Amino acid sequence: MSKPSTPAADALFSDALFSDQWLTLREPADHLARDAQLAHAADRWLTQRATPARPLEARPLEARPFETRPFETRRTLVDLGCGSGSNPRYLAPRLHGAQHWRLIDHDAALLAQARLRCEPLTSADGQPIHLETRNLSLADAWKHGLQGADLVTASALFDLLTAADIEALADACRANDCAVLFALSVDGQIRFHDPSGTPLSSDDDRFMLAALQAHQQRDKGGGPAMGTQAPRHLRESFHRRGYHIREATTPWRLGSESLALAEALLAGWRTALHEQLPQQRSRVDRWHAQRLEGLMREKLTVTVGHRDLFATPIANAVPGAPE
Repeated sequence: MSKPSTPAADALFSDALFSDQWLTLREPADHLARDAQLAHAADRWLTQRATPARPLEARPLEARPFETRPFETRRTLVDLGCGSGSNPRYLAPRLHGAQHWRLIDHDAALLAQARLRCEPLTSADGQPIHLETRNLSLADAWKHGLQGADLVTASALFDLLTAADIEALADACRANDCAVLFALSVDGQIRFHDPSGTPLSSDDDRFMLAALQAHQQRDKGGGPAMGTQAPRHLRESFHRRGYHIREATTPWRLGSESLALAEALLAGWRTALHEQLPQQRSRVDRWHAQRLEGLMREKLTVTVGHRDLFATPIANAVPGAPE
């Protein structure tokens, strides 16, 4: 069997994991997978939470460009690791009322893209949103980026973080009494299916996907990453701090209609497996070629599992106490 040529995917993954090209490629699948009911729940919670904003002339100078009528309610939303702004592009049109988005990322170029692409957004009831951007590391975001937040959001972020990172974030959210809506945390449920939808699994699939999970939990510089344990750790961390938790499964389902994304994804997996299994590169390459050819010939599809979490602080809850 000849190995399918995938130069585009290889080039895509030769850049940073969160290059603008990769983020743009995955955005349609991300938005399709998202759980609309959790977004609706967040909208209802924000509506109940909203309080009258101060008159424009009474606000600090940096807040005055916010275009809203005096005393109109305003919701402050903080998006962590915002990348090029996919999360606000999904959420802002689904949330009612005046919205102030604080976009946080360590990559200044992606922040510039996020501002450019999110400026035209309007709320569900047609109000233009207000944007600010902050070029911060996530560690600094916990300390300096959540003040005044009503809702903290993030997408496809937490598998890269450590358990300590998630604990620090949960502490910061509780201290600021804000809700959270975290989307598309990988859960390790990867499955190939034939055209009838029947799951396919070979010894190589099981071997490669186990190695991939191990790679996702490698140290990214600050300790072992959470990888596919991130959804569980998020749920437990916020529950201990007195939050009410709602979750939903939000898998990607990739077939011929999303071949470019599937090709790039498999290329990324091959790179990770080369790092995890340096003595078995030829086995990795054979597996990659077989599964990619199946996708290209429409003989199989792949499902990549994620979970979304919406958590709201319970009034007067004592962190760590049972509900």
